[in-house]
Amino acid sequence: MKELVSVIVPILDPQINPTEERLLHHCLNTLEKYPVIFIAYEGADLSIVKEHNEDIDVIYFPKKYFQSRAALAGLLLMEDFYDRFSWCDFLLIHELNSWVTRDELYYWCKQGYDYLKAGPTEDDNIKRLGGIISRISGLKDDEKRLFGQAYANNGIYLCRIERMINTIKAKQKEVYQYRHSADFLHADSVFWEIEANRFWPHLRKPTNVVRNHFAMDAANINLNKTLPFALTGISKENIHHLSYFKSLPEAD
Repeated sequence: MKELVSVIVPILDPQINPTEERLLHHCLNTLEKYPVIFIAYEGADLSIVKEHNEDIDVIYFPKKYFQSRAALAGLLLMEDFYDRFSWCDFLLIHELNSWVTRDELYYWCKQGYDYLKAGPTEDDNIKRLGGIISRISGLKDDEKRLFGQAYANNGIYLCRIERMINTIKAKQKEVYQYRHSADFLHADSVFWEIEANRFWPHLRKPTNVVRNHFAMDAANINLNKTLPFALTGISKENIHHLSYFKSLPEAD
């Protein structure tokens, strides 16, 4: 019988900073009842990570995919990546710029969606690029770069493995182009947002309202309303200025 979901934590730079350590520690505590698997390059020194859990599970991929976030995007657009986790139904990709507010992972796996991710940082240009016309006609290279920038530090998503693999197979030409476009950030997010459902709905995605209940940029939340399952957009530069973290006890 398959596992329902596994949590995947990418480690690009093993020398994680104190903010990333805090996010990692919280991830291990909050999602402790699920398998947590780290992905890294062969030979990576994960001693800092092991300080939080000595018995970690690690799956290694070629080092070229861990040179930058843009390089990691190429890995997250490969059929082989998802095949490595075919013993479970869902993956929660949890980069170390995100924070799960409470464990609702089982709930979100059971909602019937194939891909859930916080929306891009929006302005008028991004709304236009993410609109129905762009989804039909596609984006030019400069528009892809702009749209990718709107996913900066947007590092958590839940996906159904089988449907991700099927989409990659159905979009081989497009996914190849995105995987080899190293000149813009977050090619994976742009592909899954714009290309995956062009002409045919390969992935079941939520409405904007629903996905805001799944995840939001931590800078945009309202502490007086119900928090989403996860917050993203967290870094060492902004964590001390975000209202959510100001509201937490020092021990958290």
